Amino acid sequence: MTCQLTIRAGDNGKISPEGEVIVGKSSHVYLHAQPEPGYQVQMWYINGNQLYGGTKQFRITADEDKLDIHVTFSKI
Repeated sequence: MTCQLTIRAGDNGKISPEGEVIVGKSSHVYLHAQPEPGYQVQMWYINGNQLYGGTKQFRITADEDKLDIHVTFSKI
């Protein structure tokens, strides 16, 4: 069984990995956000729900068929 991840970053930063990623269900995925100079990680969203803020690295468990992961950035 697999999980389809859609991973994207908001304005003023990048995320790795990015785009459409297929992983085994129940596997852990490590994400790294890289804000542009003068910006910081504001919030991580999973399927539109606020989940965690302020950290550049994030680990998620692929426990559903599809997950939409989005990170936003704010000015320091």
